[in-house]
Amino acid sequence: MSGERGSLRARTVRQLSALTAGRLAALAPVTAATLPSARLLVDQVLRAAAPPLRGTVTEPAERDGIVGEWVRGPRADRTDAVVLYVHGGGFVAGSALGYRGVASRLSTATRLPVCTLDYRLAPEHPFPAAPDDVAAAFHRLVVLGHPADRIVVAGDSAGGFLAAHLALRLAAAGAPGPGALVLFSPMSDLTLALGAGHTGADRDGLLSERVARQAVGHFTDAPFALRPERGMRLPPTLVHTSDTEYFRADAEDLARRWAATGAPCELQLWPDQMHAFQTLPSVVPETRASYRAAARFVAAHLPLANQKAVAS
Repeated sequence: MSGERGSLRARTVRQLSALTAGRLAALAPVTAATLPSARLLVDQVLRAAAPPLRGTVTEPAERDGIVGEWVRGPRADRTDAVVLYVHGGGFVAGSALGYRGVASRLSTATRLPVCTLDYRLAPEHPFPAAPDDVAAAFHRLVVLGHPADRIVVAGDSAGGFLAAHLALRLAAAGAPGPGALVLFSPMSDLTLALGAGHTGADRDGLLSERVARQAVGHFTDAPFALRPERGMRLPPTLVHTSDTEYFRADAEDLARRWAATGAPCELQLWPDQMHAFQTLPSVVPETRASYRAAARFVAAHLPLANQKAVAS
């Protein structure tokens, strides 16, 4: 993929976004006053760009003690494992409802039920609220009968950061971790040192250092980077990023450090794509291939086990 070019549509979407949404985002400050309308807009855009597939079934996850919802896409007939999806949005936006279409496609591709988490958002709930919510949801799934190694944790952008943070947190505690991670355009260094030094960062269709720094500032006043260490028992991980997105260097650095621990880590570089392009299936053709690649990775590391009834 790294030696190819993206589709004309993908390039056009990225370029148009840079001229419209990207400029607006760079000009509008991320503040407590602007966030309510920004969150609503983000959800509306996501629901338009990623409507649920026909035949998708959803239900609240609250009955299982998790804030969010269960999503089962068409042909999601496996019951031997589950996906915990952690949405993006710079720690300050995004929701399970907005990501219903993303969860629908990931569920259909993997044939697994997806639990999309509504974690607490900054600035109302700064660090460590969001990581604590992700950890609580993971442990709740285990209590419900899903073995830790039969749980796939997936996420995009800030959600990718939180998914990887969970795996590192569990490994540091010597606790059982997920069976696999799937990370779309993950952030990995909240100091933004990597993104600022990436020469292709200015080609991203939406993000900029100013926008990213404001969002991170709401999440924590002590930015830090994810640092996998040798000896950690970490899950197999798939990382998707693009050569034209702001957090490419973050994703590449995380994949390199992850692999250095000895854990399987596959990095896929998609050309000419916007940040977290998997959230735009209605307009970016490559999303289908990305979801299929994620499904192959999950199938390879969590092969079909004996089907058993588990509350989900």
